Amino acid sequence: MKKYLTSLKHFIQKNILPFLAVRIGKGLMRLLLFTCRWDVSGLEHFKKIAERERCILMLWHNRLAITPFILYKFAPQFIYAAFVSNSRDGELISAIVESYKFGKTIRVPHNARAEALRELIRHVKAQQDIVVITPDGPRGPRYEVKPGVAMAALETSAYVVPLSWEADRSWTFNTWDKLQLPKPFSKIKVSFENPVQFSDNILSTEQAQAILQTSLVRVVN
Repeated sequence: MKKYLTSLKHFIQKNILPFLAVRIGKGLMRLLLFTCRWDVSGLEHFKKIAERERCILMLWHNRLAITPFILYKFAPQFIYAAFVSNSRDGELISAIVESYKFGKTIRVPHNARAEALRELIRHVKAQQDIVVITPDGPRGPRYEVKPGVAMAALETSAYVVPLSWEADRSWTFNTWDKLQLPKPFSKIKVSFENPVQFSDNILSTEQAQAILQTSLVRVVN
């Protein structure tokens, strides 16, 4: 009996609770964002690149909360593949992303960097969808681009598009990344920034990493 109850508890935690959280949370999020005003820049340029080139969409981890809604609202014609760690937090993120018809997740071990990098490079080269990555995730440090995305960009010559948003009024949560969420009736500025591409592959990983760091820091400032 104890074994049965343990299995039932695990099933509820893994399947039922994420399902309910996603459905309820998604409805509340749509209601909140319906009250907001939007100002979007760089969208058409992003669409042109995404239609014909290998593309990586890069954003800070604390901007994840409304990013699926942004992509659903302004660029729903593409398929997005988000790299998500095999952690408990990753379960909820994966459920949210996959609740959108254009979204899928690639689950990777958060402590197996070489395996995650190989999977990232393979997926970008396949050019079947737009890869979405948070270069400071899943555990930080906040606002610090890790080497993986730079190595993938060098290996694949993909266009890396920095994406961010800012709200004139928002909540900041007490998480490692200081998660951001717009308040109702706020104005949200969404920025698809100029892409970065390393076509000649003559830079070191550290140099490419620094360029990506600068491009993503710029978009939140």
